[in-house]
Amino acid sequence: MDEASQIQPVDALGAIARANQVVVVGDERQLPPTTFFAKMTGSQSEDDDGEGAQVADIESILGLFTARGLPQRMLRWHYRSRHQSLIAVSNSQFYDNRLFIVPSPYTQEAGMGLRFHYVPDGVFDSGGTGTNPIEARAVAEAIIRHAKSNPQESLGVATFSVSQRRAIQDELEALRRLNPDTEDFFHAHPSEPFFVKNLENVQGDERDVIMISVGYAKNSQGYMAMRFGPLGSEGGERRLNVLISRAKRACEVYASITDEDIDLERGKGKGVFAFKLFLHYARTGRISLAQTTTREMDSIFEEQVANALIERGYQVHAQVGIAGFFIDLAVADPERAGRYLLGIECDGAEYHSSRSARDRDRLRPAVLEDHGWIIHRIWSADWFQRPREQLERTVAAIEAATRELAERAELGNQRGRGAAVQVVTVDRGNVTEIGLETTNGAATSDRAYAEASVQRPPGQFELHETPTGLLAGLVEQIVAAETPVHLDEVVSRIRDAWGLQRAGGRIQDAIEPGLVIAEARGVVARRGDFCFKPGAPIQLRDRSGVMSPGLRKPEMISSEEVAQGAIEVVRSNLGATEDEIATSVSRMLGFKATSAQLRQLISAAVAGAVANGSLRYQDGLLIDGANGQ
Repeated sequence: MDEASQIQPVDALGAIARANQVVVVGDERQLPPTTFFAKMTGSQSEDDDGEGAQVADIESILGLFTARGLPQRMLRWHYRSRHQSLIAVSNSQFYDNRLFIVPSPYTQEAGMGLRFHYVPDGVFDSGGTGTNPIEARAVAEAIIRHAKSNPQESLGVATFSVSQRRAIQDELEALRRLNPDTEDFFHAHPSEPFFVKNLENVQGDERDVIMISVGYAKNSQGYMAMRFGPLGSEGGERRLNVLISRAKRACEVYASITDEDIDLERGKGKGVFAFKLFLHYARTGRISLAQTTTREMDSIFEEQVANALIERGYQVHAQVGIAGFFIDLAVADPERAGRYLLGIECDGAEYHSSRSARDRDRLRPAVLEDHGWIIHRIWSADWFQRPREQLERTVAAIEAATRELAERAELGNQRGRGAAVQVVTVDRGNVTEIGLETTNGAATSDRAYAEASVQRPPGQFELHETPTGLLAGLVEQIVAAETPVHLDEVVSRIRDAWGLQRAGGRIQDAIEPGLVIAEARGVVARRGDFCFKPGAPIQLRDRSGVMSPGLRKPEMISSEEVAQGAIEVVRSNLGATEDEIATSVSRMLGFKATSAQLRQLISAAVAGAVANGSLRYQDGLLIDGANGQ
C-alpha cells in the first residue's frame, strides 16, 4: 500500500486479510485521510464501541501499523527535489535532517530552487470574499509568463484556501482569453497537467515548477490577523510539509506578507511556526529563527539594562536565540512583529564562559552580524559608573538601527524584484531625444526636507493633559515647516517633544482636537491623511537625510508633492515618459531605487496631474499642460 497515510484502516483491512505479506509505504508527517465524505454520508456511526472504536481512533493504516510496533525502515534518499533549497525546511522541521539530499549543480541564479516574490500591494479581504485579489492577479500573470517563456516545464499552483484558488482561476481565465498563444501549454504535459489546487488536495502531486499563493495578508485597515486557515489547526504543520515539497525544479512563493509580519505570540501552533520559518528561509536563505526563551537573565546588570529600556517604552526580550547561542537582550520592532531592531551584548556569564577572547569579542559578533543582527555592546563597568550616559548611547543605537533596517528593507525589495524583466522598445517617431537631467544623490540645501523641531510648552503637563490651544499651536508650527505632512508625522513630532517612544490611542485622541482648532483658525488645511498650510507653495523635497524613518515610506508622501516633482521633470526636460518621470522623481525624493509601491504612488500622481490639466500627453510623451512646452 502506497501513500498509506491517506488510507483509512477500514478501507485497508479487507486487502490485508487476503494477503500473505504486507508492505506499507507512507509518511506520517503528511496529511491524514480526510473524513469529509464519511461525515457527509453518515458512515461514521456514533454507537461504535469496543475494538471498532479503537481502530477508528487511528487516522490511517500507516498509523495502525506503527502503533502495532511492526518493523520500520526510513527511506532516506530524497528523489524529487532537484535543488536542495526545495526540501531544506521540511528536512529540518519534519525529518530531523535525516534525509539524503543530492546537491544541485545549479544555483538559484540558474532559475532553480526556492524563490520569494513579495507583493507589497496585496490586501486580504477578511470580511468579504476571503481572498487577496491583487496577489491572485500577480500569480495569474506569472502563470502566463511561464507558459510563454518556459512551456517545456510542467506547472502547478497551490493555495492556502479554496477562495484564493478560485480567485486565481478567475484571473487566469481572463488572461488566457487575452493570450490565446498560451493555450498549447495548458494542454501539454499529459502525465503532469497544469493544476490550481488548495493545499488539502495537493498531496501526491509533483511538478517541475510549483507556485504557492499565500493569500493571507493585512486587511484594508492595515491589521494583520494571525489566522492562517488549516495551518493553525492541529496537524497544520503536516499540511505545510505537503505543500512545500511538491516541486522538482523550482518553487515560487507569492506573498503579501513576510515572516516579519507573523507574530508567534498571537499565532500559535507548530504549523504557524513552520510557516514563519519557511517564509524566512524563502526570503533570506537562512533556516533559523531567533526565539524568546524561558532562560533567566545572566546577571543583575542585564536586568537593570532591560528595566531601563522598558521604562523608555521599548519591548525587550532576554536570552534570545536557539541551540546554545543566545543574545543577552534584544529590542523588538514595534512596527514589524517578529523582527528585532537591536541585539545587546552584556559581559555576563555567557561572555565569561567563552574559551578565548577571539571567540567572545571577534567571532561571536561577526557571526551575528553576518546573520543580519545589529549588535550593541554595553560594558558592566561603564554601566555601573555612568548608567544614564550608557542608556542614552543605547537609545541612540536603537534609533540608528531603525533607520538602517528601513534602508535594508528598501534595497532588499529591489533585489527581490529583479527577476525576468521584459524590455520593450517604443518608437517615438520623429522626436528629438533629449536626455533627462541627472540629479545629485546628496540633498541640496534648497530641496532638503526640513523636519520641524518643536519644544514642549512650559508647565508640568503630560501630553494628554496639555490644553488644546497649546497643541493647536504646535500643530500649526509643524505644518508650517513641513507642509504637506502626514498626520502620523505630526503626532510623531509632538510625541518627540515629550520624549515619548510611542503614540498610543490616548495621545492621538489628545492631539486631534488641537488639529481641529488649527483648521478652524484657517492656519491648517487637511486633505485625506495630509496637512497643508493654506497658500504655501508645494515643492518636492529630498528625504535622504531625514531623521524620522516614517518620512521614507511612500505612503507618507503626499501625491501633490510627487505631482509637483513630475511637473518639474517635464518642464526642465521639455517632456518625459512615465518611466523617466518615475526614475527622476524617486531620485529627487532621495531614494536610491524605485520600489513598486513608490512607482505606484508616482503613477497615481501623474494620472492626477493629467486629469487636472497640469500635464498632457503628446506623441507618447508627457508635456507641460499649461503652455504645451
